Amino acid sequence: MGGCVSVAISCDQAVNSLTSCISGDRNPFHNLVDHVASLRTAVRQLEARGEDLLRRVKVQEDSGLSRFAEVKEWFSEVEITVRETHDLLLLGDEEIEKLCCSQYCSKSCISSDGYSKKVVKKLKEIEILLSRGVFDEVTQRGPIQKVEEKLFHQKIVGQEELIESTWNNIMENGVGILGIYGMGGVGKTTLLSQINNKFLIANNQFDIVIWVVVSKNTTVERIQEDIGKRLEIYNENWEKKTENEKACDINKYLQTKRYVLLLDDMWRKVDLAKVGIPVPKRNGSKIVFTTRSNDVCGRMGVDKEIKVTCMMWDDAWELFTKNMEENIKSHPDILEVARSVAKKCNGLPLALNVIGDVMARKKTVEEWHHAANVLSSSAVEFSGMEAEILSILKFSYDDLADEKTKACFLFCALFPEDYEVGKDDLIDYWVGHKFINGTRDKYEGYAIIGTLIDACLLMETESKDKVKMHDVIRDMALWIPSGVGGPQGQLVFVEENARETPKVKDQEALTSISLMCNRIEKACGSLNCPNLATVLLQDNRLRNISQEFFCRVPVLKVLDLSLNANLTRLPNISHLVSLRYLNLSCTGLKNLPDGLYELCELIYLNLEHTYMLKKIDGISALSSLQVLRLYGSGIDTSDHVVDEIRSLEHLYQLTITLRSSSGLESYLKDERLNELYNKQLYLSGQSCVFIVPVQMITSSRVLLEILDSDIPKLEIEWPSSHSEDDDVPEIDTPIFSKNRPRRRSEYRYGHLESKPAMNDWSSSSKFFSLREVRLDNCTSLQDLTCLLFAHQLAILYLVWLPDIRAIIKWKEMYARLTGIQPFGELEFLTVRNCGELCSIYWSPLPFPKLKEINIKGCPLLTELPINSKSANLQNVIMNAEKEWLEKVEWADEATKERFLPS
Repeated sequence: MGGCVSVAISCDQAVNSLTSCISGDRNPFHNLVDHVASLRTAVRQLEARGEDLLRRVKVQEDSGLSRFAEVKEWFSEVEITVRETHDLLLLGDEEIEKLCCSQYCSKSCISSDGYSKKVVKKLKEIEILLSRGVFDEVTQRGPIQKVEEKLFHQKIVGQEELIESTWNNIMENGVGILGIYGMGGVGKTTLLSQINNKFLIANNQFDIVIWVVVSKNTTVERIQEDIGKRLEIYNENWEKKTENEKACDINKYLQTKRYVLLLDDMWRKVDLAKVGIPVPKRNGSKIVFTTRSNDVCGRMGVDKEIKVTCMMWDDAWELFTKNMEENIKSHPDILEVARSVAKKCNGLPLALNVIGDVMARKKTVEEWHHAANVLSSSAVEFSGMEAEILSILKFSYDDLADEKTKACFLFCALFPEDYEVGKDDLIDYWVGHKFINGTRDKYEGYAIIGTLIDACLLMETESKDKVKMHDVIRDMALWIPSGVGGPQGQLVFVEENARETPKVKDQEALTSISLMCNRIEKACGSLNCPNLATVLLQDNRLRNISQEFFCRVPVLKVLDLSLNANLTRLPNISHLVSLRYLNLSCTGLKNLPDGLYELCELIYLNLEHTYMLKKIDGISALSSLQVLRLYGSGIDTSDHVVDEIRSLEHLYQLTITLRSSSGLESYLKDERLNELYNKQLYLSGQSCVFIVPVQMITSSRVLLEILDSDIPKLEIEWPSSHSEDDDVPEIDTPIFSKNRPRRRSEYRYGHLESKPAMNDWSSSSKFFSLREVRLDNCTSLQDLTCLLFAHQLAILYLVWLPDIRAIIKWKEMYARLTGIQPFGELEFLTVRNCGELCSIYWSPLPFPKLKEINIKGCPLLTELPINSKSANLQNVIMNAEKEWLEKVEWADEATKERFLPS
């Protein structure tokens, strides 16, 4: 941050100037002008120092740290001083004019003495604040959550006793390391997840529970990274440390703790000393791991081991038939065939789930007989338990309706074990690969995802917006292309923990390469792969890609190089004539690669978070482009850039950060940009009144984000088709002039220009499909009453809005509007650092879908719009400071009992 920045005229100089003024030694007019100018300069410097420090604090707070009390106090004093200074400066012009008109008479000079003293005093206060505003450290680590709850697909029938016995074994004094083993798909991860969650509710003396997925090729370095992040000792210097230094850091932290380390899916012995794990028995800590091999238990030197076996027949039958009771009763022969099919699953929970869901869709006895025959022939064809299980699971793949769905499923195996991929991202890959057609609604992609989830081939995450694969299902998906009934002549190459691009022998047969989430720094040599269609190199450490690397991949369709922050340049890519999908987000690119504008097949281009990239001149040459993502890039969105984007006639999805008012104006004026293809709109650095045309908040728009802006008002502009004579409620919204500093007691009022008639409010509001609103560091806003009509709003994120006083305001005005109740779809509410906020809404709301409330740094917000019936069917999590909770005025005791424990 540097040292204290001196103000234009020091306080001593200002005092001397004031003395000279009164004694007549100097021109009082010029002295006062200098003083006021100095104060303006000083307050600007103080505001700049505060903004710089705030950005630094916010970055660290986003990683889970809390600001020091000293820093909080400094921000509070700065806010008061800045406010008082602006109020003082409002009188400056009047005092200067008074002196000028009075020709510097002694009476006028003396009358300005009091004002000048106040100016000098304020200068001194600012100088002290600037000197105090230099902090080496601004945040500290808060208490780490003891247990992170784990989600699992579903409980396994008959595991209740196993859970209890496993828990009891863990709690035995003589047990330091416990091994849980069993074949893939038998339910080991589900068991371990339930043990993890039991630490949340059962009495125990442990300080922290750590969960790490080990998987087949995980290194010591990757395990250390996961543990470091859980212990919150992972920082910007972590990557520079040696393996031994990281081990020492982990060991130092855990030496004083009673820890539980849960290691899921171990394939070989892990050297705990190399990781930095202290010997568990010395302080009563525990290590529990799952593995497919009993041999690993022996190599780990376990104190006790538990075998998870396949299910007994009664439990297996119950699991298999959970969704097919009506089918079995529909024909007398189906029961016997169903039993034979269930027995083929050998009591394996995963197989029973997958095959059971497939068979639940079979309605005739003929279909059941055919399935039984297929499964019987598979069991004979493949020997060995693993191959037999994979062949049984492959039945679910063979049962998929068409080759398109099968291809989409096999693509999912390119992601690492336990990797969660966004549904929208997955669909974009599929469209890029030509598995499905590219349309703005993505209905086909979501239908395929739904089919794969129903077939138990994909699993949804809790948020419902991501999916992942069970590791055994992934094994099966990687096994299929190798010549057992899958797409012939295809070779898929997937590697984890690679440090360089590996050499592949059969390059001619290679169709997909996945090297994502590795440690690769250079991509050298040349890929001589005539059939290669997919290359996933995201989330590596790429610094350099050789000129010839992509020279011989003529049919490459999908290329993902995202999350390579050190990648600053790319080779010429003009020869990638078949490329349809290119993801360069979160890279350090300074310029677009040569040859990009020659890719006439390109339909998807992602340049989000490319902060070093400043220009996309010529983007209109990509005539086939359908998706363009520019959010968080360094691109200057001038009128010219907006004009180029406008000329992309096939574009249906655009994310963009608008940083210039001219670009914003051009953007909002274009009906096609607003109505056709925007799902997200991000604004940065805006200072004008932002009027949202109702047309732009259609069913296609889901997110509005405004950050680092000085927008004084957010308005809704209704269609001009409404008559001026309509019976319209007068809705006043406070607005401050942006041309001068504002006084806290001073308002002027603006009106919404075009408003619908009273009976049109409900129908008009149906157009408001905003799902997410994020406002970050937006000064001047006093309220967000327009959100009253955002009926679909699910996420509301308000951070550092220093002037906002109410979210929904003007009760008297809107009380006349019937049938409008806000936040009916709201799930997540975050309000942080809104020092003037007093109200969210004036009365309790039902909040039928509310899941989480996060409130911090809002001292004046002492009432919440909730009562004991709010969020009646939801388990609401409330994250807030203890001091704030103690000041909350609950609607009644029942409301307090309902929400305070959460």
